Amino acid sequence: MKKKILSIFLAALTLCSVFAGCKDKSNDGSNSQDSITNSQDSTAGDNSSDKDGSSEEIEEVKDKVNVTDGEQHLVSDAKRLHQNNNDYTKMKPFVVNGQSEYVIIDGAGTMQSREASDYMKKQIGACTGYYPEVYFDVDNDGLIDDEEVADRNIAYSETAKYIVLSHPVLEEAAGVQWEEGVDLDYSGYMIKTVGDSVFMKINSHYGYQHVMLAFLREVLGYEWYSVDTIVYTKDGSQMPTFDLVEKPDFDLTWRSGYIASKDRIGSGVSSSETFTFINGNFCHNSFDYLPYEVYKDTHRAWYSDVVTNLVHGGQGIGQLCYSAHGDKEEYDAMLQTAFEGVVQTLIEQPDRAALTFTREDHQGHCECDTCKAVMNEFNGSHAALYMFFVNDLDTLVQEWIKENQPERDVTLLFFAYSQTASAPVFGDNFSNYAVPSTRVEETDDGDKFNYVLDSNGEMLVLPYNKTYENGLKCNENVGVFYAPIDAAFPESFYHQENKRAKETFEKWSLLSNRLYCWIYDTMFTDYLVPYNSFDAIPETIRFLKDVGGQFLFNQAQGENVSCTGFGAIKTFLNYELPRDVNQDTGEMMDRFFANYFRDAAKPMREYYELMVAYMEQLQVTYPNIFHTGRRQDTDQAQYWDYETLCGWLELCEEAKLAVAKYKTTDYELYQTLMRHITIETIFPRWMICQYYDGYYNPTELQEMRTLFANDCTVLGIGNYSEAEKIAPIFASWGVTIDPSYKIA
Repeated sequence: MKKKILSIFLAALTLCSVFAGCKDKSNDGSNSQDSITNSQDSTAGDNSSDKDGSSEEIEEVKDKVNVTDGEQHLVSDAKRLHQNNNDYTKMKPFVVNGQSEYVIIDGAGTMQSREASDYMKKQIGACTGYYPEVYFDVDNDGLIDDEEVADRNIAYSETAKYIVLSHPVLEEAAGVQWEEGVDLDYSGYMIKTVGDSVFMKINSHYGYQHVMLAFLREVLGYEWYSVDTIVYTKDGSQMPTFDLVEKPDFDLTWRSGYIASKDRIGSGVSSSETFTFINGNFCHNSFDYLPYEVYKDTHRAWYSDVVTNLVHGGQGIGQLCYSAHGDKEEYDAMLQTAFEGVVQTLIEQPDRAALTFTREDHQGHCECDTCKAVMNEFNGSHAALYMFFVNDLDTLVQEWIKENQPERDVTLLFFAYSQTASAPVFGDNFSNYAVPSTRVEETDDGDKFNYVLDSNGEMLVLPYNKTYENGLKCNENVGVFYAPIDAAFPESFYHQENKRAKETFEKWSLLSNRLYCWIYDTMFTDYLVPYNSFDAIPETIRFLKDVGGQFLFNQAQGENVSCTGFGAIKTFLNYELPRDVNQDTGEMMDRFFANYFRDAAKPMREYYELMVAYMEQLQVTYPNIFHTGRRQDTDQAQYWDYETLCGWLELCEEAKLAVAKYKTTDYELYQTLMRHITIETIFPRWMICQYYDGYYNPTELQEMRTLFANDCTVLGIGNYSEAEKIAPIFASWGVTIDPSYKIA
């Protein structure tokens, strides 16, 4: 969906505006905002045909702002697993006239399977009116576990109407033949119809969520657009004869933007926690395993000699020394201590897929003689030292897992971030990349050891246990977690602007089969200002899949419940595309506006397209401010024209009028749509309230600011930036929040 803005028609937006507090610069009359009442979250997914936003109207909007679609980079099917052999010519009745014989059988009874079966029941009921019973048979003895229905026998027959989650005994009785030799990883699944029953197979507990959603998509036409907007495009009366083998294109994902834990299961983002935590930290946690204050006196060699500025103020030691200053005895003690902490974490958190041993969020990597010598041999990369240590740690961890948790598959992750971002790979493109090897010698006893040459050309023995004469690579279960914080996220990684990040991802893909991707989707200093990564998201996600990405985290606003500047679009894309990166994103956008805004789709689409066009121009005019991933001050009045802001608000007023009919016919839907529209008024109103206060008399200004503050409070917009609350700004305006205030 990459778009090139050929021209921007903003002349229409310079008309005198009488909308919602906006006024002509030459007019000092009274034009205060209309009051709006609050809403509660509701479900707007009733598959009603009473919608606006048809394809013809959307194209009309695109033509108006002169937007054209550009090149797409689709990922080869050889790198994806989507085998849909469902037979749609042999449809089976499912729920007819609100009635069905089908029940859900959960043979696992785990937290994850229960969550999945419960969600499936609720969605089937919301679509069809029939809520299937969920029965548990954890011991697989054919009897319901619930004492109230314990006399019910679960036995397979050709006519049994079961939806079966993980029940090996029933699978065997039915003679289910699962496809063999398929790598389902963490989140993959299979669905198979035998007789009248549907059987579901997963490879780990992460699969329950995804197999359930796959069933809902096939039978109900389930579509998730936001927490309060779920749509069914089918009536659930029939279901195909299943033969489905799939896994999401990204095996694991993490939340992008705010979404409550209870709502994640329906969105497609991994609802089960991916990472282990130590002291509340899943990242920047190396000092949680080896705390400096505990070991600085007895094991000073474990830590860098470099004093650096710390992120939270002051100066201190910011990183470990991953060679323990070349002291083998100290290194072994450091490795053993880290291992003991890791084992304790694995015991306490037995259901997590990834264990992180990640560098701190400071600079100050060690510059001792050993560390400098290793960097000199490995392309100047701090990460080489890090890899040596984590590989040795993983060897101990995997031995422990084999003995104590043999069914568990754990990825041990280290951070490619900031000073450790650069991969120890030579060359500048795939045609000449070269993975370096270590110099290895053998003792008289037959033990091998690594060495490098110091600045004088003398042998310097390294303390690491594993040797790499065939190339420095990660262990099978060691993953690299790369966060290209300096990339320009308004462009995809196929763009020349992101050549460095693209090449770094490619290099890391040569060193690890488990590539975890952490990218960024907001301006962290300016939460209320839109961040123009809309067109870049699909292509960036495709690139990351193509290069071997297994996990995706596109970090957006985690502090604000609602993200203005059409953040809901990005949440939708970031949750839906990792399932199938080759989806037609233009069609996805059409569906989003038609369902998320319903009758207001046309004016809201026009607002969105004009905003993107405007920001494309800002990126050209102020590339160091708007065409970057760095933290910049983007909410200055010089960048945002008053008449333009008013024009966008006029479109929001048009949108409100378009949904007004629901106030008397479907008030719950009306509240939801008003909430969606009001979220998108926040940014232009913020700029006007903060920077165009001179256009209004004191009474008007105070009314506008009070209404704005109340809307922000109800919408859950509590942060002005990642580190700053917005409440002090409201206080400086003299605004008092009304606890009874409601939108719509």
